[in-house]
Amino acid sequence: MQLKRLEAYGFKSFADKITIDFDQGITAIVGPNGSGKSNITDAIRWVLGEQNVRNLRGTKAEDIIFTGSASRKPLGVAEVSLFFANDGTLPVDFREVVVTRRLYRSGESEFYINRSRCRLKDIYNLFADTGIGHDGMSIIGQNRIDDILNSRPEDRRAFFEETAGITKYRNRKRESVRKLTDTENNLVRVQDIIHEIENQLEPLARHAEKTRIYNGLNEEYQRCKLTRLAHDYAKEAAQKQENDEKLASLRDDALAAETAVQAVAAEKERLGKEIIDLERALKEQAEKNEALRQKMEGAAQELAKLHERQDQSDGARQKILDRRQELSHEIAQAVADIARLTEQASQHKQDLALLDELLQTERAKEKKLAKRIHEEEDKARALQKKREEQQTIWNAKQQEFALAERDLQNGTDGQEDRERELAQAKEKLAELEDLQTRLTADLQATVETIQAGQRQAKDAEAEKNAAVEAQQAAIRQFNDTVQQVKSGESKLQFLVKMQQAYEGFGKSVKAVLKANEKWRSGVAGAVAELIDVPKDYITAVEVALGGNLQNVVTQDTDTAKAAITYLKRERQGRVTFLPLSTLVVRQPQSIREGKSDGVVGWANTLVKVDSQYQKAVDFLLSRTLVVDTLDNALQIAKAHEQRLRIVTLTGELLNPGGSLSGGSRQHAEASFLNRSGEIEELKAKLAELTEKQQELKQSRAAREQEVTAAENKQLELQKELQAQHIRKAELNTNLERLGENLTEQKEQIGDLEQAMAAMQETFAKLQEKKVLAKRASAAAEAQYNELARQEAEIREGLTDIEQDADDLAQYIHDREVKRATLEQEAMGNRQFLELRQQAKANSENALRDNEREERDLDSSLADSVDRLKVLEDQQRAWQDVYDEGQVSHDGLYKQRMDKLEAGQAADRKAHEAAQKRNRLQEAIQKHEVADNKLQMHLEQLQETILADYGLTPERAAEEAMEGDPAEIRSQMQSLERKLKELGPVNPNALEEYEELSKRHDFMEKQAGDLNSAKEDLERILADMDEAMTKQFKEAFAQIQVYFADIFVRLFGGGKAELKLLDEEDVLNSGVDILVTLPQKKRQNLSALSGGERALTVIALLFSFLRYRPSPFSVLDEIDAPLDEANVVRFGSFLKEFAENTQFIVVTHRKGTMEAVDTLYGVTIEDAGVSKILSVKIDEVE
Repeated sequence: MQLKRLEAYGFKSFADKITIDFDQGITAIVGPNGSGKSNITDAIRWVLGEQNVRNLRGTKAEDIIFTGSASRKPLGVAEVSLFFANDGTLPVDFREVVVTRRLYRSGESEFYINRSRCRLKDIYNLFADTGIGHDGMSIIGQNRIDDILNSRPEDRRAFFEETAGITKYRNRKRESVRKLTDTENNLVRVQDIIHEIENQLEPLARHAEKTRIYNGLNEEYQRCKLTRLAHDYAKEAAQKQENDEKLASLRDDALAAETAVQAVAAEKERLGKEIIDLERALKEQAEKNEALRQKMEGAAQELAKLHERQDQSDGARQKILDRRQELSHEIAQAVADIARLTEQASQHKQDLALLDELLQTERAKEKKLAKRIHEEEDKARALQKKREEQQTIWNAKQQEFALAERDLQNGTDGQEDRERELAQAKEKLAELEDLQTRLTADLQATVETIQAGQRQAKDAEAEKNAAVEAQQAAIRQFNDTVQQVKSGESKLQFLVKMQQAYEGFGKSVKAVLKANEKWRSGVAGAVAELIDVPKDYITAVEVALGGNLQNVVTQDTDTAKAAITYLKRERQGRVTFLPLSTLVVRQPQSIREGKSDGVVGWANTLVKVDSQYQKAVDFLLSRTLVVDTLDNALQIAKAHEQRLRIVTLTGELLNPGGSLSGGSRQHAEASFLNRSGEIEELKAKLAELTEKQQELKQSRAAREQEVTAAENKQLELQKELQAQHIRKAELNTNLERLGENLTEQKEQIGDLEQAMAAMQETFAKLQEKKVLAKRASAAAEAQYNELARQEAEIREGLTDIEQDADDLAQYIHDREVKRATLEQEAMGNRQFLELRQQAKANSENALRDNEREERDLDSSLADSVDRLKVLEDQQRAWQDVYDEGQVSHDGLYKQRMDKLEAGQAADRKAHEAAQKRNRLQEAIQKHEVADNKLQMHLEQLQETILADYGLTPERAAEEAMEGDPAEIRSQMQSLERKLKELGPVNPNALEEYEELSKRHDFMEKQAGDLNSAKEDLERILADMDEAMTKQFKEAFAQIQVYFADIFVRLFGGGKAELKLLDEEDVLNSGVDILVTLPQKKRQNLSALSGGERALTVIALLFSFLRYRPSPFSVLDEIDAPLDEANVVRFGSFLKEFAENTQFIVVTHRKGTMEAVDTLYGVTIEDAGVSKILSVKIDEVE
């Protein structure tokens, strides 16, 4: 695997997008202090998942976003992407893997793998055990050296785990331990639930047995009751069938009378159409006469215009002659201008030839001066090259002086570092003593917390018991609502079946509505089906319609005729039909003024119906008046001399002539008209109950969650208590370990004081080296200044020659400008000549057009004379046609008057036919009252069968038992006594017992599954520990060998050793680093100098890379503390390990730069903004 490229935008000082391509081998990042080169290391660390902003040299997250500068605004986002060439090292099926991290100033953070959104955890898992990570040895800076050497042995082992390849195992073990804890907690919770269920099962089993007995007795009782209801319904239905047949005969007679009324109405309609046709013909004739009159007026106007045009022709001819004279003058002027312009063009040509000759001479002089300037510039460039070579020598001497000065400063800094480390060691000693005091106080506080937690656990137990009681109450309320929904759905299903089966309609009406015949498509339906009546008017409309509720509406008489033939053939009885094509609606009488108290309205206006069936409703109800009370109805009938048909809201009916019917009625729920409304009302109620059921279900779930929350809280408190006990034990252990650390710290202070004395000898040698380097730099500077003086003399003479060349060039430029001006004048002269020639041609063309206009004027005058004659002939012909149209109009008017007289005779016939029909309808009304009573009784029985059993009467008859009605009644009384003796019964006990038993079985299975899962996890953890122990031991032993070897090679001797503090507990043991420098005794790591500490970490890094080569490694100025000899050694090691590992090195050391393959420079072009420059070393060579 190889790191191919880094792209960054908005990260720290990279305000613009940068791209750095990394090749195999060693890549160095160089640049002055503050240029932002270490920001590249921070970018790599950040995109690999670093979460601690301090490790990125910041204090808060937004510090890594470009903050702006004097000339650049702050950015709102930082983004870094790393591109990897994947050879199978990463566990994804892509040859190139791109990892991206993005941070917004709002604090929102995003992670991507190959442009797909992911979690930080996914990035950690991607690089686990690859040797790459934000906290491993793949990225090391100067601050990281101290972290590695000063960290606790237990923390230091993380680097070894990463190299050994057990980090992924460690993460999996951590996840498995968490799962094991969750499984154990869940198992305790499940066992508590099982115990609680078992306490409920026994009493619920007794209730379920009692409910089973009750259901058996109640089922037998309901069968007896259904049988009695079915017998009653059959008896009432037979009586109604007989009454329906008598009523059908009367309706047929009324229909014949109605047909006669309609025939007379049709005659009236025919006469009306003929009158309309005559009136249309009269209108058309009048429009024709008017059109002829307008044509004659138009012809007269055109004749007047033609006479006026003849008078205007003489003036137009004079204008043409005047224009011809003007054009002749313009042509003469253009000829004179053309001659003058031709002479000027000749003079311009001569002047241009003289200027061209002069320019040729001066340009030859200019070429000679240019050649001389080129020769002098060659001399100056040769001196400049020598001066630049001498400057390189001078810079090298200055660099040697700077290095000597820096080494001296480093020596001074090293001494200051030792002094600072000594002060820090003493300060740390004081901190450890203070920590000892604080840990003792924490131990006492933890004991008090344990006591408080025990009290909270007791309160949590009481809270859980209260939540369980609330849960049981919610379950009972939910079960009650479920029962109500089931009952409502049963009733709704029955009503819908009744509606679909046309229950309540007569046998003959059902036969028509259910017929499967071709004519059935022409049947709209029964009146009761087609209308929708508001609840307040149902009684009034039902009484007003009576038996007409079962009238069948058809599209035309052919459909009605076919249906009647069908009824006769099938012997299904008689039906009254209302063909829409022949119905004639009578207009209602007007209500006298002051006699309308209590009037609700005409019955047809109170009914809702589809507009295509409105005619049928108007036919039946347009002459029936609805009034609020009987008293008001009697007063209105009297005021109108008993000629109105009136119905009250409570069902009393007043017929024309004075007859009155009324009395008690069955409840309105059995009504035909209320059935659809009741279905809709029941649907709405079911919707409310279903919504309530859902709310109660959610409430039950909420109570269950509360129980779970209470159980979880109890478990959390138990965990907290356990954690506090663990903390108590940890505090005791930490106090013991702290005593040991205090002793070590005192030893470290002694070692540091000894190291400071040895540094004084090195300081004097560095002073002498600095003086020699300064002398060599001054000699190189003097030679550079002499070469610079010679170059300046040559360039001063070159300046005079260049000035002469500039003067000559200016003279040539002036002549060229003059020539261009003269050439421009000549061009303008030619253009003006062309314009005058064009103007002459235009005037000649206009003169020819003028002559043509004169000829056209003479031709137009001749055409006007011919048009005058044609118009006079047309005017005489139109007058004749106009006179004939007037005669036709008078004949049509006479025919119209004759048709109006015939219509009045038809009105008298219609009045006589309507009186006969009304007498028949009054007779029908008397029979309908009796029919309504029978219908109400049947519907009441239907409603009872529906409500109690959810059956139609026909299905009830099939389900009924055989036997004498008296015996069935006696059996019902016996069953009622037995049911009463059982006492109160829980109807849901059987379902609750079954549900609770299923839950008990389920929880038992859950407990078994959890036990199996616990055993599996414990086995997995044991296997994982065994594998990690073996793998870590093998890796640690090999790394220890490599570390000892590389340490000796880097230091030129000495001894290094890695040691496990607890070899019995390999997976948790800390790792100690023991080093002995050449010709010195073993020292504490904190007593080493900065360079010695850096070399120790470098030795550890290379031992890791030898055991397990990392795809790449980023080293940020870890060579800074090294002297020149050690830098060279470091560079040679980089080359050696670069065969298997790609190195990115941030440095400013010459020895390191000489070892690299690619060099990137970081500069500050704009204040606060870093730029990237790159150089390939092999290309430079």
